[in-house]
Amino acid sequence: MAQGITMLEGYLPEFSGLQSEAWAPLLYGPVQRAAEGYASSQESDRKLNHVDFLAAFAEAGDFARQCSTIARSYCEIFAIHLAIKLGIPHGVRFERYDEGSDRIVVTVPLPAVLFILNQCDEKRHRSLEGMNLSDFEPFREFALKLGNGTVAMPAGKRLLEPSVVSTLLRAFSNPSIEKPAIRAIARDQANLAFSKSMDWDKLRAALARRRREKYPRPSANL
Repeated sequence: MAQGITMLEGYLPEFSGLQSEAWAPLLYGPVQRAAEGYASSQESDRKLNHVDFLAAFAEAGDFARQCSTIARSYCEIFAIHLAIKLGIPHGVRFERYDEGSDRIVVTVPLPAVLFILNQCDEKRHRSLEGMNLSDFEPFREFALKLGNGTVAMPAGKRLLEPSVVSTLLRAFSNPSIEKPAIRAIARDQANLAFSKSMDWDKLRAALARRRREKYPRPSANL
């Protein structure tokens, strides 16, 4: 993104949240499968069970990073669909997954927001959830002045609230995108997100400690 372009924050629409039941298999399925796989493939006589591996994964993993990776994957899928719908490279980018609100925060370039507003003038779109296009006139006027350099952005001021940016994104989004996106992420990204969340050195240390605790006597197969 070119330097100097004003970016607005918004919440990604069409996202039920990682804490919803629909997303649970993507977050917890990989760890369950990994624990079962490791437990069944051991050759040592100091074997650990499924529960041991789950505990070690919990100790060595970064769940927040796993959530963030999954959320980023969803954002990328959403952005592709939105670009096709709008017909432009809009520049919507993943910013972070907010665990507290269970929402995905994105940044949207100001020109893209203005483009979406223009599309709302010209094309059919989904509901703006009670807002009228006339409500955006003060925003348009200020944004255009900001773009041509005749005004400066006041410190700490938001051009639009994130919820409003979210509504504008929703106007041209696919309302049924989440289910196919979940299937795609489950197929291609969920295991990778789990792998990226794991500190493998820490995991090896956790497993070694559990073996020592479970089998305190010296063993020839150490």
